[in-house]
Amino acid sequence: TPTPTMTVTTTDVRVVGRIVGRRRVSKRLAFYDIACELAKDENGTTLHGVFPCRNCDDDSSTSVAQATATTDLSTIDLIEAVAKSGIGTFPDDAALARAQKTMLKLGNVVEVLGSLSRRKEDDNAHGEWSVQMTHAVRVVECWNTKNPGKCFNRAEHVRAGGAAAPSMVTPSPCKFFMNNGVCAKGDACAYAHDRQARANWIVARKANRRQIAISTYGDPHGETVASKSMRAQIFAEFLCSTFGKDVLRRGDGVLDVAGGRGDVSFELHTKRNIKSTLVEPRERKLNKSQHKYLKKFKVSSETPPLCEQVRQEFTPENFNAFAECSVVIGMHPDEATEAIVDFAMEYNKPFAIVPCCVFPELFPHRRDAKGDLVTERLQLVELQLVVFVAQFVWLPSETTLREHLE
Repeated sequence: TPTPTMTVTTTDVRVVGRIVGRRRVSKRLAFYDIACELAKDENGTTLHGVFPCRNCDDDSSTSVAQATATTDLSTIDLIEAVAKSGIGTFPDDAALARAQKTMLKLGNVVEVLGSLSRRKEDDNAHGEWSVQMTHAVRVVECWNTKNPGKCFNRAEHVRAGGAAAPSMVTPSPCKFFMNNGVCAKGDACAYAHDRQARANWIVARKANRRQIAISTYGDPHGETVASKSMRAQIFAEFLCSTFGKDVLRRGDGVLDVAGGRGDVSFELHTKRNIKSTLVEPRERKLNKSQHKYLKKFKVSSETPPLCEQVRQEFTPENFNAFAECSVVIGMHPDEATEAIVDFAMEYNKPFAIVPCCVFPELFPHRRDAKGDLVTERLQLVELQLVVFVAQFVWLPSETTLREHLE
């Protein structure tokens, strides 16, 4: 492929090709990689390429085949298309957003009318070609319509090692992979699955959280805290050391409200032989370590391996069914936080809560000392400390705790 002169050139062109990459810098600016493969249909009409356009203000379709015969711009394999709010095709942010949702999607074959230029070598070592979407853009072929149920795969549409191909834009990290370590799309995902980048991101995120906990909320444990995977064990140890096992075993034992998978109840009932009742509408699910524990250790025949579960919401209508419990607890009980405190006050029970989400839209009556709506976790804790006789302590893990002692 001949290499064009390394100078800045600008000309009006019509670009027809498939979108194989994208990079959104902000809501006002985005870059798209368009593959110009010079593919032709059964009639011999060129479908992909870069062609001169004498009148780009005219959106009427011209003969692409005739344009190909009069130019060598079609030697370009990959071109960067620039979409910028406030310029040409996109008069404002809303127009750009609409185009991104409907037209500028991975896999779509699009026709772009705009200004073509090539960056100087000192600006870009590869002298990549760029077209500004200044006049018009339309969809020639929709990927989802042409390939129903199939995920777009960039590798199938970009020639590896092509001499004319400019440098590839590094794809943005996949948010599903970064958060979960896996992505359902696998290799077909258009975003990057970089394990080292994910590891670095997790380290930085944890460090940032610890810094906020220390500087903003006064967490005394500094950097010496256990991971979240240890929170159920640490909470159970705290309950035993604070209330004592004899107190926890009184009556019907510990009432674990909105306990999710039942991690705290497992620590108390199965590992420490402290009778517990899990109140959780969803089905209980054991993790790998819990399954291994049940296999490795013989649980006392006098106590069932797993505690009783009541699959109901915890509401004032069923409070009396749990009146004989010893202590009521909640590990991230979400909406049930207030119900736990109400129950404890009504039946004079000790309680301990590791708070989580606040849900201000569900509890608009919660107001702090200034009369402002409670929207933060610490605000909720401070509110409960004022309303009830309670104490606030920090657990040595990535979490917080509020407790009421009998």
